[in-house]
Amino acid sequence: MNLSLLLAEDDDDLREVLVEALTLEGFDVSACESAERALELANEQQFDLALFDVVMSGLTGIEAMTTIRRQQPHIGIIITTAFATVDVAVDAMKKGADEFLTKPFNLAALSVTLKRVHTQRSPKSPIEERTNDQVFSALANPIRRAVMQQLSLHQQLKFMDLCRLVGIEDHTKFNFHLRHLVNSGLVKKSEGRVYALTPKGREIHSSMLR
Repeated sequence: MNLSLLLAEDDDDLREVLVEALTLEGFDVSACESAERALELANEQQFDLALFDVVMSGLTGIEAMTTIRRQQPHIGIIITTAFATVDVAVDAMKKGADEFLTKPFNLAALSVTLKRVHTQRSPKSPIEERTNDQVFSALANPIRRAVMQQLSLHQQLKFMDLCRLVGIEDHTKFNFHLRHLVNSGLVKKSEGRVYALTPKGREIHSSMLR
């Protein structure tokens, strides 16, 4: 199912380019030339995402954003501008923007950003919430972070080797931390007590390094 996108951009040429490019990327784009028209459309239907220019005649993208955020709490909002300053970016984020992009931007990167913001904004099921809590809990402990670091470096390790590399002599304590990582889906345990990162664990570990 395509994601619905509300686009407010007063540059006619750029608006046409964005509609064409994002439609090809699988978005259902409703485009308008002003923030006022965007608000009218938001009153008529729900959108997954909004992409607003800051500077438009009449209401700014940031002013419109605050209204839409009240109407549609789960909508993902990306603000764009050709005149970026730190103050404008901070103001946009404080008022509810999920992302702030400076023109000109890469269209392929824009599509990725929109999809990422949608994923972050989508309501989570109780199961997803519990899984996220387990992951956050796992990463909150320095021993568990060290385990993930060693498994990232060595691909897979036996229990005793992992103990030695992380520097933990208490095997019972260390086993508790490993079990927590396994239960959270970040680490897998195979025969012979050999441990390795799961695909999810590798993804989480990569994001920790950014």
